[in-house]
Amino acid sequence: MAVMRTSDHPELLDTPLRKIFFLAVEAVPAEYPNWINVWETDRAFEDDLRMAEFGYIGELAEGDSVQFQRANEGATKRYEPIEFAGGFVITQKMRETDQHGVMARMTEALRRSFRHLFESEAYKILNNSTTATPERFQGFDTLALLSTAHTMLRAGVANQSNKPTVDVTLSQVALETAVKAFHDWKDETGKPGYFTPGTAIVSTADQFLAAKLLKNAMRYDTANHEENWTKQGPDSNGVSTFIPSRYFTAANQWFLVSAKAQHDLNLAVRIQPQFETHIEFSSGNFQAKGRASLISSFGRWFGVYGSKGF
Repeated sequence: MAVMRTSDHPELLDTPLRKIFFLAVEAVPAEYPNWINVWETDRAFEDDLRMAEFGYIGELAEGDSVQFQRANEGATKRYEPIEFAGGFVITQKMRETDQHGVMARMTEALRRSFRHLFESEAYKILNNSTTATPERFQGFDTLALLSTAHTMLRAGVANQSNKPTVDVTLSQVALETAVKAFHDWKDETGKPGYFTPGTAIVSTADQFLAAKLLKNAMRYDTANHEENWTKQGPDSNGVSTFIPSRYFTAANQWFLVSAKAQHDLNLAVRIQPQFETHIEFSSGNFQAKGRASLISSFGRWFGVYGSKGF
């Protein structure tokens, strides 16, 4: 067991310290609630079911019978939250002789670690968007979130793509291609899907480029004073909001996501962070622990387009 003793922190036992850089940076606002659906459950697991609606309605000749259709039922997607736990132990002597109050702030540090846990677990969907293993990173069609060959449930409907054939960096052309893909997607039966991008999620390294692409009224990369239709949208439905993510693991990756009601990126939480503290009678050690249970995953890929970076 890792125990914080006076021998581990001798500087804290002395007083002539001008400043200690511990929790010196203020906590930043949470990123993940801006793009992922967060829902809570009290069950060990939750299942979602994939179904296809009816297809096209055919003509009816006089005297013929109506052609009846079936709704197609597909696979299920299971959300089984993962247990997380962590904590710390401080000896009684360390607590009593700390001259700077650092030990008293360890519980705040633990809470920040759990806050980071929620961010990193949410972003695992995007950071692992081109891999289908383990199972949490595959959708209803058993493919990764980003794929050029997503299969549809009703027979005869062509496979669809939500990524470039070859990954590309963020650019005007790349964004226009992504927006057009949203408008071209068909639903499970081959009918128009009516998906609209709403937010771009980019690397912090691309935040200035994203601002040029999505915030300017005019295109920044041409001298012809051409209007920026990526921002405005040909039908006044462009993309002007972006999140420069601090939690990306690939510098060049980027994503467009629809409004949360239109996509199926989820963070299922069974246990919100819970914290307990205890002073052990036999040793006087102060013990603190926290636990949480959550998982991020998805079933449908609709509403997400991206390039993984390279």
